[in-house]
Amino acid sequence: MIRKVLIIVVVIFVIIQFIPSGRPDNNPVPGKDLLDMVDASDDVVAILKSACYDCHSQQVTYPWYSYVAPVSFLVSRDVREGREHLDFGLWGDLSKRKQIKALDEISEEVEAGEMPMKIYPIMHPDAKLTDAQRQQIIDWCEISADRLFE
Repeated sequence: MIRKVLIIVVVIFVIIQFIPSGRPDNNPVPGKDLLDMVDASDDVVAILKSACYDCHSQQVTYPWYSYVAPVSFLVSRDVREGREHLDFGLWGDLSKRKQIKALDEISEEVEAGEMPMKIYPIMHPDAKLTDAQRQQIIDWCEISADRLFE
């Protein structure tokens, strides 16, 4: 009985590998990415790239497990939802008002510990932000928003 169940589970696992995950492609638009348009220190760039860009940009680095179902479905969903909410790769398409609002939301989410998502640093340890790194992002958001008023 256990052997039959195990065989069925393995067969289902193999079959679902052939179901497309709908993984979003990377389609960077030169000159429109946040980091092309806003000044940021090397530290802030590193934090954004390690903790934000894999869900909120057109520069997603898909790890090996993002090609294995059922995890591939979850990763694809997270990237689609992340881009729908905020896509740093299309920053240049946002009005100044929307950029300011986005910076405010980034600051609030980071300060509240909502971003990066709790599950993300488990597989990406460098995305686990220290209090100092969180403060760097908050400060950077405030400075960047102020510069948009200039």
